[in-house]
Amino acid sequence: HTWNQLQLTEFLQQQGWSESQIQLAATQVISRAVYPASELKTSQWIKENSAVCELTGYNMDQISKDKLYQSALSLFSVKDRLQKHLSTRTNTLFDLQDKIILYDLTNTYFEGRKENSKLAQRGRSKEKRSDAKLIVLAMVVNIEGFVKYTSIHEGNIADCQTLSLMIDKLASQMGNTNAVI
Repeated sequence: HTWNQLQLTEFLQQQGWSESQIQLAATQVISRAVYPASELKTSQWIKENSAVCELTGYNMDQISKDKLYQSALSLFSVKDRLQKHLSTRTNTLFDLQDKIILYDLTNTYFEGRKENSKLAQRGRSKEKRSDAKLIVLAMVVNIEGFVKYTSIHEGNIADCQTLSLMIDKLASQMGNTNAVI
C-alpha cells in the first residue's frame, strides 16, 4: 500500500524501467522493510519464509542475491531523482511544508581493507575504530522525519566541508524554499 501511495511504480516507469525491474525493486524494498538483512539473507528469506512475490508479481524462482544486488545498484543510479520524488510525494500526502530542515552526519567503518575504494578512507571514527577505513553518511530530514536528501562522503572529510555541498544539493532538490537549516 505504501509503495502505491508513494507512486513508485509510476516513477520507475518514467525512468524507463521494465515491469520486471519494477517488480524486483518492489520485492526488494518491501522485503528490506520487513526483514532488513543482506542480499543473500534477503533472497533466502523471500524463498523460505515470505509471500512478498505474490504481492509484487515477481517470479520467486528468479530471486537471487545477485539479482538483488543489481536491483540495489539500479535504484542507486536514480537516487537523486528518487529522493526528490519521495520528498515531493510525502509533502503532498501529508500536506507538509519544509520550513525547518535538520542535517546530521555519522560514519561507519569497514571490516575489510577496501584497498581500491575512493570513498573508504581513514578518518575520525565515531566508534573509535582507528584501525578501519570509513565512509561518512549525511542525511537531511524535515521536522516530521521525512528524508529530503542523503549523501555518502569520503571517510576523511571534515563535517564542515559537507555543509556547503549539502546546501547546494538541497537547493537544487527543493527549489526556492526558504527553509531554516
